Amino acid sequence: MAIRNAPTRLMKEVGYGAGYIYAPHTEEGVGGLDCLPDSLQGTRFYEPKGEGFEKELKARLERFRELRERVKEKRS
Repeated sequence: MAIRNAPTRLMKEVGYGAGYIYAPHTEEGVGGLDCLPDSLQGTRFYEPKGEGFEKELKARLERFRELRERVKEKRS
């Protein structure tokens, strides 16, 4: 529901957009929202091996995961 647009009062009342965090407005620059269905939560679709350029990608992905978790902790 958080990622649904709420242009009308009725949509806001039923929860559209509730809990949405605009990523650029956070100190970390990420929203920390989980937008996948419950059955896919925590699934990693790509895991770099850590060799060559993938080494840099792996470090960046880990950094983003840490930032997302930090934002989630602040919200709870």
